[in-house]
Amino acid sequence: MIKKLPSLADAQRAVCRGKDPLAFLQLGMIYSQGKETTRDDMLARYFIRKALDMGCQEAREYIDKEYETGKKDWAAEITCLIESASSISKEKTFRLRAKVEEERKARRYGNLSSIRSFLPLFYPEYNREKAIDDILNCRDTIDADILYSTCTNDNKDEIYIPQQEAFFKQMYAPFEAIRPKNEEIGAHLLGDDVKELAQCIVNITAAYDAICNNYDIDKKELRALDEWDYYPTFKLSDLVLLRQQGLRCLLSIKDIDPAINDKYLNNLCDDRTLLEICEKITDQDIQLFLISFVELNIDIDAIETNALKMYRAYKTYNFLPLIEHLNAIAHNLKAIGLKHTLPPFAINNLPLIKS
Repeated sequence: MIKKLPSLADAQRAVCRGKDPLAFLQLGMIYSQGKETTRDDMLARYFIRKALDMGCQEAREYIDKEYETGKKDWAAEITCLIESASSISKEKTFRLRAKVEEERKARRYGNLSSIRSFLPLFYPEYNREKAIDDILNCRDTIDADILYSTCTNDNKDEIYIPQQEAFFKQMYAPFEAIRPKNEEIGAHLLGDDVKELAQCIVNITAAYDAICNNYDIDKKELRALDEWDYYPTFKLSDLVLLRQQGLRCLLSIKDIDPAINDKYLNNLCDDRTLLEICEKITDQDIQLFLISFVELNIDIDAIETNALKMYRAYKTYNFLPLIEHLNAIAHNLKAIGLKHTLPPFAINNLPLIKS
């Protein structure tokens, strides 16, 4: 990554020669940071994208870092590009779809969710019935990804999952050697958001099992999580999988009550409406499952939101939230009587994290 930028004049001269893609990136960064000039995001975007088009790997790394740290919002940029144009040409739609496809293939479902209203523009061939069939049969398709991305209003933070997991694995390394015995993992080690999700999984699993038995439904997998999955925190990809499994289970029971197929599935992005629909369902197992599906997504989102905040705090060198979080875990271990020799965490002894 670029450590030091040239002067504005030197960068402009290098760009005029037009041969070095790194020069375009450096000039773009200068405009982005407002170094020796007025900050100009439009010019910054032009030169950085030009460097990327010329094959500059550093430009890709810079763009990714800008989005990952929250300095730039991918969905906001896509929305701005669409709304600022009086009409969208086929060529522009094609270029934007390439950007959207990049996010889909990277499984950054949160970014797709954030531009849900524009997805028909990029995927006019999308077929919801095909998407439902693909999800029920575990087929990895564009249709399945779109339905999953728009099946709830609570998955907008499902982005940069692999990067976050790599970060948390390193951050929690000091605690891996201090794994308590299963029976020792209790209320002192679980935050409220984790407790709520754990109870929600119990509720939705019990309701789904009863529904499948009562209506002779081909049961889909709904993963149970044990104590080890909670310590010291969730694996984020497991939460994505759990949300996907929850949707698959929902789709598997869609035909047993008209309210599910005609109303519930058409309002998946409106939690209040979903709960109102649930109030009118008389089968208690179905009602519990549908309510729990809403809660499942809300609870997963709460954990994903906190994880993304922690990750972005680190990427922006804001280490205080990390210090407080790690010290809280160490304190909770001692609170259940598990002795350890970890010193109080501070800036100078945070776990070694390699990007």
